[in-house]
Amino acid sequence: MDNTLPQISPEQQVTASELVRHFGLWQDRAARAPVYIHHRGRLRLVLLSLELMDSICSTHLDGVPDVNGQVPALIDHLDEALIVFAANGHIRHANAAAQTRFGKGAQVDRAARQVTQVSGLFLEDAVARVLASGTGETLDLVPDPFPARRLHARIDPLGDGCLLVARDATAAEEARACAAELRALERAIEVSNVAARARINPRGYLLEPDAALARVTGTTVEQLATARFLTLVAVADRARVADMIDYAFANTAAVGTRAHLLVHGATALPVALGIAPVERSGRVDELSILLTPAA
Repeated sequence: MDNTLPQISPEQQVTASELVRHFGLWQDRAARAPVYIHHRGRLRLVLLSLELMDSICSTHLDGVPDVNGQVPALIDHLDEALIVFAANGHIRHANAAAQTRFGKGAQVDRAARQVTQVSGLFLEDAVARVLASGTGETLDLVPDPFPARRLHARIDPLGDGCLLVARDATAAEEARACAAELRALERAIEVSNVAARARINPRGYLLEPDAALARVTGTTVEQLATARFLTLVAVADRARVADMIDYAFANTAAVGTRAHLLVHGATALPVALGIAPVERSGRVDELSILLTPAA
């Protein structure tokens, strides 16, 4: 089986922190096509509509040929655990994520109560109710191989059986905590008057410059929005800083140096620069630069 995913456009990719900040926007995009979510530099999750999920699962389970081999590959690349129960409440199919999360509990033909020792009876009752009523339910599960983690599961009717989709609620809580910490750090930098943060793309242009960087450089956010970072650096230091930036991009390495920043386009302010790569899907999409005044 060819497990290669189709080409993913930039409009279908987002970091976990950006997803938390602008969930409404990405939810709308996911209604039209799958959105691939990067977490800690790796492609980890996929957000997609329930209609598309049902279509994928029913196509795979009903035995309809998939000439491109993409449907099975997509199902097994989903980070959500998918388990399909037959009309008798036994497992008909479990994707790779379900087998990883639940271990032997996700084997085909196992009863719902055998999926997890801690939550098995609750799951069996929920599956029975969904099969009988045709109404979806939610519940939390504790997987046997990972007892410290909690999975939030949704069970919905699917054909003559039902579909369980389980997401790692612990990971979602961790992502929200990381996003909150990052936002707090950004706000602290904005009001500190002693530091500023810049983000640059591989062409050296500033990405979403904020008020703190505008204040340190004596410019405006609007002026910075179309500027290259090196234009903020004194001419005598540009070659060295450019080399540091190239090195960080090429070697996925964090580096530090000192330079002089142009304030109001003229006054030279000595600063310490901390330059670190931002990795996504194994490549560096941008650099994060922390600027602090130096004696």
